[in-house]
Amino acid sequence: MHGFKKTSYAISFAMLLALCLAFSISPNSYAATKSTTAVTATSTQSGYTTGYARVRTGTNTGSAIVATDAPNTTVTIYASVPGQVVWGGISTWYRISSLSSSPLYVYGGLVAISSNGGGGSPPPSSGPKVIIVSLSQQWLYAYQNGQQVFNAPIMSGRPALATPTGTYHVFAKMSPTTFYSPWPYGSPYWYAPTHINYALEWGAGGYFLHDAWWHSVYGPGTNGWHYDPQFGWQWGTHGCVAMPIGTAAWLYNWAPIGTTVQINP
Repeated sequence: MHGFKKTSYAISFAMLLALCLAFSISPNSYAATKSTTAVTATSTQSGYTTGYARVRTGTNTGSAIVATDAPNTTVTIYASVPGQVVWGGISTWYRISSLSSSPLYVYGGLVAISSNGGGGSPPPSSGPKVIIVSLSQQWLYAYQNGQQVFNAPIMSGRPALATPTGTYHVFAKMSPTTFYSPWPYGSPYWYAPTHINYALEWGAGGYFLHDAWWHSVYGPGTNGWHYDPQFGWQWGTHGCVAMPIGTAAWLYNWAPIGTTVQINP
């Protein structure tokens, strides 16, 4: 009788141990599956920051900050991850650390994709090219043969000097050049002679796509009165479409004279 009890206890203990081991494995397996499905792996891409971008350990603004990348910092993108919408309806965060290391992310709204597969920017070719600027989104898109090949945040005209909408074409390219104010000294719109690295003129009267070293942030809201972390409080442009120097350089090399420029509301 005692031997039977001992045998029963042994069998019961073995079954209990097996159950414990089974349930101890499940959470880890579920977590691994969950983390895998949360990350959309891509072929490695290259990009650059369009403003001061905080590098975080997670995909929301509550995650720890480990570094801050300056504008035009080159980043390697290992994955596209859904996360917190910070502005403009953009929920994409980019993982900029390899999948075998600790995760590090930057907000997608602060990164412009410049290449796929680490092979450099999409090369110019003779196919139809169109530049589309969305004033409501403060964003620029470049299309070639109907396929989007580039996009980046921009800054358009302030409310008093709004960027005109419509269909235009690039009719002049200058690199470098100097802009001179058409408004007299003393006007609230006057500005000192300003060095520009890359300028593509698309509208008569001095409407350009150009770089703007005196701004460090672009994208939604920057065409109004906004705070620039490097230069302080600023308005949008005088009517031009301004962008980081990396974006302007890419467009200058990609878009020939005659390229369509569509400015949408």
